[in-house]
Amino acid sequence: MAENESLDLDDPYGRRWDIVFRSIRKDEPFDKVVQRVRRALYRGFRNALKQFAEYGITLKMLVENRNSPLALRQFARTTLGHDYVHLFAQVASASSHLDVPGLMRAFVGAIWEAAGDRIACKVVTTDGPTSLNGMRDYLAQVAEQIEPDVERIAGKLADDPSWQPRMPAGANHQQIDSTPEILSMSLLRN
Repeated sequence: MAENESLDLDDPYGRRWDIVFRSIRKDEPFDKVVQRVRRALYRGFRNALKQFAEYGITLKMLVENRNSPLALRQFARTTLGHDYVHLFAQVASASSHLDVPGLMRAFVGAIWEAAGDRIACKVVTTDGPTSLNGMRDYLAQVAEQIEPDVERIAGKLADDPSWQPRMPAGANHQQIDSTPEILSMSLLRN
C-alpha cells in the first residue's frame, strides 16, 4: 500500500505542496504559483480519496459520521493517520452546525489553509528576511484566486461524495509541468 498523501512539506509524500513552496521561494510569477496551488489542491485531494478507498473508507462514510468523534478517530487509525482524515475530523468538530455543503466547503478550504500555513512558516524560517505577515498576505491573495476551485470541489463533493476531483476543462491552458521538479527531489530525507 502506498504512503498517504501528506500536507507536511518535509514528508516525501507532501511534495505537491513542497513544489508550491519552492515556486514561492524562487519568486516565480504569481499566476504560476496560483496554477501550482490549484493543481496541488485537485491532485492531492483526488489522491487522498483514492487512498481512503484503499483502506475501505469513503468520503461518504466520513460525512455520515461527522458528528461522531469516536468514528472519525477510528477512521484515522484505519487510514494510518492520514492527514486529510485528521483534517476532516478537526473541521467536522469545529463545524458541527454546518450542513453537508458547508462542511465540504470548510474541509476543502482547510486543506489550502493547512498547506498555506506550513508554506508560510517554511518560507519565513528558510528565507529569514521574509515577514510572516507579508507571506500570509501573499497567500491570502492566492486563496482569493483559488476560491472558485474550492467552491467547485466542495459543491461537487457535497452533491456526490464519490466524485473524483479533476481540474475543469480549459483550466489546463496554463498548466505547469512539475515532473522535472518532482524527479529532481530526493526521496531520501537529508
